[in-house]
Amino acid sequence: MLQVAAKYAEAEKTAAHVGALLPNPEVEAAYFWGYPSEIGIRWDINVSQSFDMPSVLVRKARLRNLQEHAAELKYSMVRKALLLEVQQECADWIYYHAVWHIYSRHCAAADRLARLYQRRFQTGDCSVLEYNRAQMHHADIQSKAADVLMKEDHAAHDLRILVGDENFSFSQDEYEPIIAAVSFDTWYKQLEMQNPELKMLANQTEVSQQRLQLSRAEWLPTMSVGYAAENQVGESFRGIKMGLEFPLWSQQRAVRAAKLEAEAAQLELETQREKLFDHLSCMFHRHMGLMQNVENLKNALRQYDSQEYLMQALEAGEITLEQYLQQSEFYLEIELQVWEVSHELELLHLNLYALEL
Repeated sequence: MLQVAAKYAEAEKTAAHVGALLPNPEVEAAYFWGYPSEIGIRWDINVSQSFDMPSVLVRKARLRNLQEHAAELKYSMVRKALLLEVQQECADWIYYHAVWHIYSRHCAAADRLARLYQRRFQTGDCSVLEYNRAQMHHADIQSKAADVLMKEDHAAHDLRILVGDENFSFSQDEYEPIIAAVSFDTWYKQLEMQNPELKMLANQTEVSQQRLQLSRAEWLPTMSVGYAAENQVGESFRGIKMGLEFPLWSQQRAVRAAKLEAEAAQLELETQREKLFDHLSCMFHRHMGLMQNVENLKNALRQYDSQEYLMQALEAGEITLEQYLQQSEFYLEIELQVWEVSHELELLHLNLYALEL
């Protein structure tokens, strides 16, 4: 996809230079025979080359440079989008990998619970309802772990497709630490001019301004210089000819159209800049809120996690099976919630900082 985008960019750059050279020269030849025949024959040759005024040539050169820059911006946008897509796939893989480890740990505890109640059921220390409940809990956790493992494999497969390497493997199992920006205004000022869409709109605005100036400059006449020859019986003429082409009708509405286009492009740029500010402001404050939420959940899990004591309490008869399952599912839910919020935060962070790719 990058190669395709590069080819299109190169094609657009080349197309921008179409017409950069002088117009094609004109060659005219005429052959006349006289009537009556006694007056003989006559033939004429005219060769001429037309060219624009220097101010028009300068405007056209600037317009070509802007069109080349637009092609580079398009390629940059494709590249940024692809890199963001790869990063998002990496974030998904890390999330599913972490969730699978959580379910694996709970699956081991559920297996231990199932074996405990199998022994109790065989010795008559528990009812069939408790035995079935423990076995169903084990099967449920196994099923969820298998489902998450399939999602992890699918994310790894998508990642290999994007990278283009069937042997590619990704092993990072934690999200990189996120450093919060000082303030939205400071962060926005740094990244506003890196936004590819704004860059493209700014380029289009400048292109429309250059077209307006070019349209005004094209009111100037086009000059032509050439060589002329005329031959007839007993006479021959040679010389230089010059001409001016006045755009009396072809440019009548061109300037007005270019002016309206330039005004529309400027309004679109201002509108998109305002929309981007509002959109990024919402995303930035959501980003800050999620960071705080993740930190609170992790702190609570570190301070109040008692999962290692649950099985001991159950085996000692301090809690019932139902109490054990309630507490186990509660801890599972909290652990999953930590990673769900962390995953949402990572995806939001990638979208916010994709401008820096």
